[in-house]
Amino acid sequence: MRSGVRNILAIAAPLALAACADPASLALGGASVVTMIDSGKTVSDHVMSFATGEECTFRHSLRGQAWCQPRRGTESDEQSKLVCYQSIARTTCYEVANRFETETRRTP
Repeated sequence: MRSGVRNILAIAAPLALAACADPASLALGGASVVTMIDSGKTVSDHVMSFATGEECTFRHSLRGQAWCQPRRGTESDEQSKLVCYQSIARTTCYEVANRFETETRRTP
């Protein structure tokens, strides 16, 4: 519980000290802090990721890489390669077609 209070104070202190800044900058800064805690990416990172279709984060640039990197294979891509069969209890998936299963039990 104390670490949560410490985190909130660490976030709130710089925002309170920025009283001379315009409200839009404070809102964007606050939103970036919240999204950074939630997803590990700032608002600018999310916007660039959406605009380019790549994985953009400032952490790439900290490692000496380009800010935006091509996305790696997503879970849905990996699942689309699987061949699945329905049984009474559950669905079982394989990387290749199971020659011992019937086509009628195969799921789309």
